[in-house]
Amino acid sequence: MSKLPSAQEVEESRLLDHEGLSIWPSVLNAEEAALREAPTKPAAKYNDKLIGARVLGFLLLDLWRHNAYSFGLIPYHAVVMQTASCLSIGGLVVDSEEEKAAQNVNIQMLGLHYRNHLFRVFRSNGGPLPESSNHPSRPSLDVMRDRIIQEMKTPKTVADARKTALLRDGYRCMLSRAYDHESANLYPELEERERATNAGFTAVQCAHIFSETAQDSEKKVLKLPYAGTAMAILEVFGLDDKKESLVGNNVHLPFNTLSMEANLHQLFDRLVFWLEEVIGQPHTYDIRTVDPKIFRTRGGIPSERVTFQVDPAVVARCAANGKEPPALPSPALLAIRAACSRVAHMSGAAEQIDQILRDLEETPVMAWDGGSAELLASRLSQMSGSALVGA
Repeated sequence: MSKLPSAQEVEESRLLDHEGLSIWPSVLNAEEAALREAPTKPAAKYNDKLIGARVLGFLLLDLWRHNAYSFGLIPYHAVVMQTASCLSIGGLVVDSEEEKAAQNVNIQMLGLHYRNHLFRVFRSNGGPLPESSNHPSRPSLDVMRDRIIQEMKTPKTVADARKTALLRDGYRCMLSRAYDHESANLYPELEERERATNAGFTAVQCAHIFSETAQDSEKKVLKLPYAGTAMAILEVFGLDDKKESLVGNNVHLPFNTLSMEANLHQLFDRLVFWLEEVIGQPHTYDIRTVDPKIFRTRGGIPSERVTFQVDPAVVARCAANGKEPPALPSPALLAIRAACSRVAHMSGAAEQIDQILRDLEETPVMAWDGGSAELLASRLSQMSGSALVGA
C-alpha cells in the first residue's frame, strides 16, 4: 500500500490539473485522519477508512495520467465533481473541526463506494471451469464455422459466449496464442495450424472484462448514495452505450469477452494483470502486472504486447453470409478495467480484498468476543455495497 503524494509533489510534477489540485489537500486530510485513527484501533487490520481515502486519491491521479486512453477526461471530471461535493457540508461552521471531520468521512465513503462497486464490476475470485462443447459428430472446421455464423445471436450463457469468442479468436488464447485442446480434438485442422506455429495446446476459457458475477448483486445496491449501482458507475465513466448492453445475459456479448487460457483467466479475474492500450495502434495492448512471474511460468504470456484481430477466415465467411463479424474486446472497457487494477494495487485495496478472503476461509466461526467484528464489517461492506466507515 502506497502513501498518497504530497500536495507539493502533485503540483510540481503536474500530476493533476487545477481542478484536481484544488481538492487534493482535502483528500490528503482524509488520509491523514485515517492514519491518526489507526493506532487507536489495534484490531483495525483492514483499515477501511484509509483504503477509502487512498482509493479515491489514486483514482484521481490515475484517471488524469491516463486521460489519453479510450475513456478520455469524462471519468476524471466526474470523480473531481463527486469529490468536491463531499466538501459541501450544511449546518456546520466553515473551517470548523466538525466540518473537516465530516468532509473526511465523506471522502472516505466515496473511496469505499468505488472500492465496493468499481472493483466488483471488474474483479471476481476465479475463472469458471471450461464448459464442454462436444458434439456427437465431428464436422469440419469450415462447416462448424459457417453454422455458428449463420446461427449467430446474442450469447445467453458462458458456453454460448465461449463458442463465439473461440470462433472470433481462431480457437486460441488471445494472450499466449496457444490453441484450445478441446477444439483441436474436434477439428483436426487446428492441429495442423499448431504444428506450423508450435504454439501448443491448453484449456481456453471465456474471460469477461465486466465481471459476470457483478450481475448477482446489482439488485442489492439500488438505494446507495453517489452514483448508485455498478451500472451507474459505467455511466460516470462515459460508457453510456455499454451500460444497457451489459445488463443480464448481455454481459456475454463479444465486446465484453476474451478467449484466455485457464491459469491466465484466474489471474485476470483477480486483477493480477491488465491490458493497457497502445495509443495510435488499434486493438493493441501492453500487458502490465504486479507479478512479472506470470511471464515466466509454464503456459504464461510469451510477449508483453498483443494485438487483437478477428480470425481472417471468420471475417471472410461473415462477409459471404452478409453478417458482421463478432466484435473485438472493447478498448473502453479494457481501459477502465486497467485503471481499476492500477488503483486497486496502489491503494492497497487488492491486498485488503485478498486478506479478507483468506481470513474468511480460516474463520469458519466468528469469534464470540467480537474479535472478528472488523472482518465481518469489511466483508459486509463489500457485499452490500455500503460503506461502513464507522466500523
